[in-house]
Amino acid sequence: MVVIGSISQPFQKEKKTCSKDASLLCLQRIKKIQRYLTDEKIGGVIAVNGIDSRYNPDCRHFINFILFGCSLYKTGNFSKYFDIDTDEVVMIIKPCKVELYVTHMQMNNILPFLTKVHDLQIHCIDSNISSDENIVEDHKVYSFISMTQGIEVIAVPFSSGAHSFDPMAIEKWPLLQAYALEDYGSQGFFGLSHKLVPFDFEKLHIFRDFDLGSVKHLLKDTSMLLNFQWNTMIKNVSNMIKNGSLDSCLDKAIDPVASYLKHGNQINSSHDDTFFLLENHAVTGKPLFITCSVKESPSSLSCGRTYFIHENIDSSDLVLLSSIYDAMAATAHRTIQRYLSTQNESKLAQYFSKKFTEKLGTYKYPQLINFKASSVKINVILEAYDVKGNKVKEFSSPKSSMKVFGVSISNICSLQNTKIVYKPLVFQDTFFESHILIENDDVSANDSELLIVTDVIPTYVQWNHFGEPSEDAVPCSLICNDVNTYEAMFRLENNTIAITSSYSTPLQIRINDLKEIRIKKSGSIAVAVYMEHASNCLPPFLKRFCLVFWQRGKGIRFSSDTLLPLFREYNIPESMESLPSDFLLRYENIVSVKTNDVSNPNSSDDGRLIESAYPTYPVFASHMMLSSLGSHTYNQIDVNPTMRADVPDPFIFVTLLIGIPGSNQEKICSIVTEGTKQDHHFIVLRQPLGSDELFSALNLQKALHMLSKRGNDPIRVMVIVSAYVEVPEVVSAIVQHPDKFVRQSCHVSSICSCVDLRNLFVSNRTCFPKIVEQCSEGWVNNIIVTGCSPTKQKGKDDRINFLRTINPSCRIIEVEGNNFIDKDSLDEICAVDAFYESTLPTSRHLTAPGWFTLKYKPNPPFIPISYLTVSFSGELCKARFMSHLKSLHQKEGRVYVDRLMMSGSIFYVGGRTKFSDDSNLYTLECTPRSEAISLNLFNKPLPPGSKNCFVFTGYKITEEQVKHWLQGCAPKPPAKKEKYTKFSLSAQEKEMLKVQASREQLPEGWFYNGSHYVSMMEGKKMEHPLFDDIVNRFLEMKNKEIELFNQKIDATKDSSLFGS
Repeated sequence: MVVIGSISQPFQKEKKTCSKDASLLCLQRIKKIQRYLTDEKIGGVIAVNGIDSRYNPDCRHFINFILFGCSLYKTGNFSKYFDIDTDEVVMIIKPCKVELYVTHMQMNNILPFLTKVHDLQIHCIDSNISSDENIVEDHKVYSFISMTQGIEVIAVPFSSGAHSFDPMAIEKWPLLQAYALEDYGSQGFFGLSHKLVPFDFEKLHIFRDFDLGSVKHLLKDTSMLLNFQWNTMIKNVSNMIKNGSLDSCLDKAIDPVASYLKHGNQINSSHDDTFFLLENHAVTGKPLFITCSVKESPSSLSCGRTYFIHENIDSSDLVLLSSIYDAMAATAHRTIQRYLSTQNESKLAQYFSKKFTEKLGTYKYPQLINFKASSVKINVILEAYDVKGNKVKEFSSPKSSMKVFGVSISNICSLQNTKIVYKPLVFQDTFFESHILIENDDVSANDSELLIVTDVIPTYVQWNHFGEPSEDAVPCSLICNDVNTYEAMFRLENNTIAITSSYSTPLQIRINDLKEIRIKKSGSIAVAVYMEHASNCLPPFLKRFCLVFWQRGKGIRFSSDTLLPLFREYNIPESMESLPSDFLLRYENIVSVKTNDVSNPNSSDDGRLIESAYPTYPVFASHMMLSSLGSHTYNQIDVNPTMRADVPDPFIFVTLLIGIPGSNQEKICSIVTEGTKQDHHFIVLRQPLGSDELFSALNLQKALHMLSKRGNDPIRVMVIVSAYVEVPEVVSAIVQHPDKFVRQSCHVSSICSCVDLRNLFVSNRTCFPKIVEQCSEGWVNNIIVTGCSPTKQKGKDDRINFLRTINPSCRIIEVEGNNFIDKDSLDEICAVDAFYESTLPTSRHLTAPGWFTLKYKPNPPFIPISYLTVSFSGELCKARFMSHLKSLHQKEGRVYVDRLMMSGSIFYVGGRTKFSDDSNLYTLECTPRSEAISLNLFNKPLPPGSKNCFVFTGYKITEEQVKHWLQGCAPKPPAKKEKYTKFSLSAQEKEMLKVQASREQLPEGWFYNGSHYVSMMEGKKMEHPLFDDIVNRFLEMKNKEIELFNQKIDATKDSSLFGS
């Protein structure tokens, strides 16, 4: 991620904050668009919001669709739902990159939605100059030019249903007109520099396919509203049955649903598939059942139900019809599961008929003895719809469409009057499916999840009227063998259990008929009593049920003091097992609703509202997120953590310390190993200094292979990765080790990202490459920060708030004084199962699709990082070396982006060396941006033949540049000496030579008279007659020494710092 601009304000909580799924959904939709751009060879799709595009509605819808997860058929400014202004936003999505222009006021609000998007570049002007409107506008235009530079084909959001695509109308946008002004470099007309093509909402499958966002909106905005109106209709029918006015007032009873379908939809459509039919009893003529079928528009959400009316009379037809409907509903769910596993819709009708007959044959009611299932007519349908409610003819993309399964059974004759044929019974459900391929211990298998949208609509209803409840009745909740829960009254009458509810057949069961009971307690909140009975007097869906007694109304005391002792008195088998899975899930759900008041919209968010209605939604949501990525294989532990393979327990527990070079991983490693030495003994693995790459998966795998041969005793390993790499690359090297035994022996315990706050941003507030990716949610358990400002209170640093926004689920650990970590934080770092306890494993696969099968290939850093390793045999001058390092802070440490990027900028220097004036070996780390230099003694033994070595990272640095820089740190060689001559002799040397000459024997014919040397032939001299010879011998001796000295200087220059 690249952030250009300032993040000077703390990230404030909005009235409607970014949910945990919003950033994942944003990433999912961006990846879909990027795949389309790659396939169609389009350079990018751009959306300009606000006045700069003349408030173009298509751009606004596109940004709402990407950032806020809205469905595209929803109109209006969806960003207001989040209390976020997007009028100044400019977004361009490229095949491998996303760029966004926002103001500094918008940045803190929009960034949380984009934290999962890798290779993101945000253009944001510094807040301290944002008050100057001219500068702000100039920055926007320059950012727009930078965002579109180098792109030939640009797509523009467009809805073909509203108008035709006109490139000239786009050219009139104010921002595009400013693009051509000479003040900004005269780029020419935008339409001439780039080819504009439509990005059509109506035609592209990206917008028509269902994803988690559109499913969520269907559940919240459509299904829940329909459910509310549907339950209102049920109450109306119940009241009219009590008043005896159902025959004449059926239209009033169904008015809530009919009004919703007529007035509550934004798009008018015919309702041919919507009907409410009342059928009367063949003998009594009283209302017997109501058939309800609804198809909502525009989503085509469909639901069909048949509800019965119990008049407390002996009715063979009621038993027959309710049994057929019960078998029909149960078989429908079984058929949907069959389709989920086979993905074959051609033989569903045949399968349904077979299983329906088998199911009906299990009912042992006397009224069904002479009934033949083959006498009825069965009609089965399975249809698929897209987001806009259009029928999908092809079933080739099951993960991206909504399915409707419906069945109607007709030609049912009355048992009491065979000449009368009842109207068809109807059952219809809408569902979504998700399919992925999972791998566990090298075995791959298909995994599916199902979400039935209309589960919230009551499946069974039998209306009754029993008057006022008795005083000794105890209120409770009745969970039947369907998806619904009813409020009921419980009482004991002559050793008979009597349960009455307005929407269910009255239950009267003798205690002797009970086959089994199970008890589930939730503290002092509720007690659940599950019962199975052998009575043949009740419909099949009431063969087993669960009663929930609450603390309110003294239900818990009644169940403990009266009910359970009575069951024990009659020796009713009490199973120690928990509730059956289907009942347990709904019991835990209603307890959560009661305790957290989830049913109150004012006290809960959308996610909790949906989860309260659909308990399986969280599992399905994660599953659907994965299935939307395409044909990838996923780790079963990520999909279902409770399903571990039957493999030997691991004994190599790996903790990762990852960060870009200069993030103080070595210092943090020392603090952790020293602080936990009483509890753990860590083996530290790191990339050998001087290797050809910063991180080598092969070297790591070789080291783990060697450790696996030590035996099965637990081994704690700490892996230090100091490189511009992403976490999935390191984790894949461990969990996908080529050796199966090593793979099963290794266990990733926790992942810690090391960040030096002083080295977080490059100049101009641009994040260093890969820092945000190394803090990604779902991958990193702890972010360990150093370089905290001593003047700021702990946790109040804006840079820490920035990291917390990127990964809100991890723990941020501040190293106090750069050398202390508290005990609780050390325990978090050394946790054994922190990585697999992550609540967001889906984030791993969304941010790095294919990582588990080694198919993930991260994009290179936005700044092309150069990595050089330089070894040398010479020694450095400590004073000159430290001076050169400090000079990097003022010069090459200042790195700029885009037009201001400087070639040759050095980001990091690290390695080991000896100094000419010191025999010790030192390790060094220097980050010019943070002005941090760490020089420490190195006391560990080195392999024979090891040389001094340094690692350099930077922007467009070359080996020649680095060697020249290091050569400048070498000790300065002495200058060459000039040869001696008679004229270069010093006075002292001359005196010395005179004294030496005075001791020499005089030549023949010479004598010394006390003041001069005298010769009869040559006269008098002040100097010794052999003085010139003595001087020449002295000069010759001195010049030989100088020659040897100069030769040594020449030899030193030839070998230099890097050898000869």
